[in-house]
Amino acid sequence: KIFSLDLGGISAVVLNGYDAVKECLVHQSEIFADRPSLPLFKKLTKMGGLLNSKYGRGWTEHRKLAVNTFRIFGYGQRSFEQKISEESLFFLDAIETYKGRPFDLKHLITNAVSNITNLIIFGERFTYEDTEFQHMIEIFSENIELAASASVFLYNAFPWIGILPFGKHQQLFKNAAEVYEFLHELIERVSENRKPQSPRHFVDAYLDEMDCNGNDPESTYSRENLIFSVGELIIAGTETTTNVLRCAVLFMALYPNIQGK
Repeated sequence: KIFSLDLGGISAVVLNGYDAVKECLVHQSEIFADRPSLPLFKKLTKMGGLLNSKYGRGWTEHRKLAVNTFRIFGYGQRSFEQKISEESLFFLDAIETYKGRPFDLKHLITNAVSNITNLIIFGERFTYEDTEFQHMIEIFSENIELAASASVFLYNAFPWIGILPFGKHQQLFKNAAEVYEFLHELIERVSENRKPQSPRHFVDAYLDEMDCNGNDPESTYSRENLIFSVGELIIAGTETTTNVLRCAVLFMALYPNIQGK
């Protein structure tokens, strides 16, 4: 029920069965709460930010801030349902522009879902005609696929291949650098006219924490970790929900009797 694997130099422990999983993830949760220090994570986020941070003060601080911010500005407010309904109308209007012609729903669904997260992170949504943001969303999706590629698996096992000028891992690094610059500029823009301790969105709340911990040399709040956290929240809040909705649309297309209901 518990066995180990050596995945090209990466040690992995496989848990098989409910009891083994519950013992490790519930009863021994703190022991198993950490993230693996994979070369890919070190390269992209230096094990900082929110999702890939090492278990400890940084992980605790960033997770607490994210949970509280999303509760205050979004998911804890009943009024947020209205914002989701409004985005649904924008989504339907965009579909109408195709006038019944076939098209790929992926990008529209991705934009619609992302905009719900964007309202909390940046305090604003992005139009479906915003080509710059569309490009960033495409890069996010591409990087998720690249992260699961054989090339990146080999990079994690043998990080020295990072010096080679070719391979999918190099495309992933290039995309990540482009996203980093885009998010840096976007964060600068949405934080203009910020009033300290009067946050309008996640970015403001994060900058408030930076101000409060400015004299603490061990504080994990930084501009760099803010950019990492924002990027990870966009990915976490977009990709999974988008895929679920795409599956739901496909299911209704295949079973029209369900779609009537």
